[in-house]
Order: sequence, then structure tokens, then C-alpha cells
Amino acid sequence: MVNILPADIKDCFFFFLCMLMLSVLSSTTNEGSPYFDVMNYGAIGDGKADDSQAFMKTWNEACHVQSQDATLNIPDRTFLLNPIKLSGPCVPVRINVQVAGTIVASTNKSLYSNNHWILFSYVKGLTLAGRGTIDGQGAGSWPERTGVAALKFYACLDLVLQGLKHMNPQKSHIILTKCDGGNINNITISAPEDAPNTDGIEIGGSNHVQVQNSKIGTGDDCIAISSRCSFINITGVTCGPGHGISIGSLGDPGSGDFDTVSDVHVQSCTFTGRDTTGLRIKTWKGGQGEVKRITYEDIIFDNVRYPIVLDQFYCPSNVCKNNTGNSAVSISDVSYTGITGTSSGDLAITLLCGNKSSCNNIVLDGVHIKSSDPRKKAYAHCLNVKGRASNVEPSVDDCMHSGSTICLDSI
Repeated sequence: MVNILPADIKDCFFFFLCMLMLSVLSSTTNEGSPYFDVMNYGAIGDGKADDSQAFMKTWNEACHVQSQDATLNIPDRTFLLNPIKLSGPCVPVRINVQVAGTIVASTNKSLYSNNHWILFSYVKGLTLAGRGTIDGQGAGSWPERTGVAALKFYACLDLVLQGLKHMNPQKSHIILTKCDGGNINNITISAPEDAPNTDGIEIGGSNHVQVQNSKIGTGDDCIAISSRCSFINITGVTCGPGHGISIGSLGDPGSGDFDTVSDVHVQSCTFTGRDTTGLRIKTWKGGQGEVKRITYEDIIFDNVRYPIVLDQFYCPSNVCKNNTGNSAVSISDVSYTGITGTSSGDLAITLLCGNKSSCNNIVLDGVHIKSSDPRKKAYAHCLNVKGRASNVEPSVDDCMHSGSTICLDSI
């Protein structure tokens, strides 16, 4: 009895301790990661019935659950949505929206009185991921050049957008406005080359955003970076067809704003398509603002129409013809390094600065762009550029210094 009882007590205590730990772990897992499926909140998922209310009910539950984490599940079915707004702030610090199915937009144009189809606002720690598809069904809006953006994020912190396919919006596919901290990776964006205003990703008033390992082909900019953006990193993106990875347009004199963009890094990207634009910075004639610390590195062009464009005379529809002042957006510390490929046109490099002091420290190093037509020779065109060039083809040696006006042929 004396020898057996302590061992029995020890075994019982160990068993009780194990069961207690399992109970705690189970409770933590169940309570820490609540799971909300749209099918449990009235969604039909046949692609015909309006599932908007079911999605909003599901979001409301996930957003207000007393937990650090929440998961909202969209299963492998087709869900028709009218315009919806999914707002925070939310109680969970992380909300994971899993998309396995297809979400399609209503084609009833009268429903789109607000400037969005799907809007997430004031949400922290949002992840929107999966193998599903977001289909804006926007072809009916393209002839009139009207419509709304498909997916918008406003004032969201630490956003993750991963793995989804985005297609055929009325206008832009994805817009980030006033967001801080974002990672967009492994997504596919597609719309016809002639679909107007269908920007792939628009980033405005946002900081610390990464776009990685994605394929974008659309009818406007693949990625557009507008005013008040900083620390934007774009890596491993394939663009084409499209109007390139663009900064701007900036400095619209009519707005009266002082537009700024800084610390943008574009690396290891590929541009394809005979009508595609590559790397573009565009500012309005007579505008005000500042663009600085922009780097383009390890870029490949494959039969691209306009590979490199820096244009301080942007003037759509000639609306700025009366802007006769000498002001221009200040552009400085822009580098193009390790860039190769072919141009479908003759003009491979365009560097047009508004005045003799508006562009400073523009650096080209190891840039080799040839015409895709072996019978033609690519050339560059420059105006008012201050900077330096090394190992560049076509040559820009004659215009990368103060006081030069035209480099090679005129256009």
C-alpha cells in the first residue's frame, strides 16, 4: 500500500493535467478562431439570387465576434452581389476572408449610385485570399466609359490580398485609398486590352504596400500610383497588355494640390505586348508637387510600345493648353538599372522634363533596349534632363546633363 499509492496518485495527477491542457487548447482553438460561412446566413450561391444581404449579415457577425481572429468563408459556388459595404472597425484584430467560389457583380447599372461594387473600409488585419474569382461583369459599361471600381479598400491597415483572380470590372479592378501596410501577392488580373479605364491596381494616399508575383493584363495602367504614396514595392509582376506601371498623373493645376510620391521600388518585372507601356512617370504641364527616390531594377521588355517614359507635359484632351507658367513637379533621384528588351516602336526612351531645374539626378545604368524590328534602330528623346548615364542603348549621352534639349531625333 505504501509503495503503490504514491505511484497511483502520480499517475492520476499526470492524467488530470493532460486532460486539463487538452481542454484549454481545444477551448482556445474554438473560441479564438470563430468560423462564419455565408451559406449559414441565407446565401443561395446559384449566381442568380441576390446574396448581398447574406454576405453583410455574415460580415457583421465576423466583425463583432469577441475574438482576436475570425474567418469568413465563401465556398465553391457562384454568388451574385449588388454593391455592398463591409465596414469596420472590427473587434477581431485579424479577419480572414476565404474565397473558394466565384463572386459576380449585378449588371443592373441603376444600382451603382456609389463609386464601388465591393468596399471594405476601416478594417485592420484583413486577409482576402483563396483560389476564387471576383468577376465585375463590366463589359456593358465599357462603351459609355462609365461604371464603378470592383474592389475598394479604404483606410485599411495591414491588408493581405492573395491568390484570387480578378476580371472584367466596370472600371478599376482594385483600389487602395488611405491604406497603411498592404501585401498583394499571387493574384491574376484580366480585362480586354480595349476595355477603358480598367486599371489593375490603383494605389492612392497609401504607404508600405507590396505587390508581388502577380500577372496583370488589362485596358489601362497595370499599376497606378497616385499622390501621397510612399514606400511602394513592386516585385515579380508581369504587365501586359496595359499602360504600364505608372506614377501619376500628378500635379493637376486645376486641383491646386501639391502632389507627392516617394520611395517607390520596382524590381524584376516583365512587360509584354506591342501596345503596352512600360515604366512611366507622368505629371501635368504647369503642375506642382514632388516625386523622389524612385528605382527601377532588373526589368525586361518584350516588344513593348513605350518602354521608358518620364513625361512632364501630360495634358489629356489638351485641357491644360492655357497653363503657360514655368512651374513643374519636381522629380529627383530616379534610377533605371539593369533594364533589357525590345520595343515595338522606334522610341525606346522618353525623358521630357518641364524646365531646366525640374528633373535632377536621373540615372540610367545598364539599359539596353532595341527595336523588335531588326531593320529599325531604336532612339531616345530627352528635354531638360539633369543626370548621368552609363552603358545605355540607345545612347542618351548627349542629353544627360544641364542645358541640353534634344537627344537624338525629335518627335
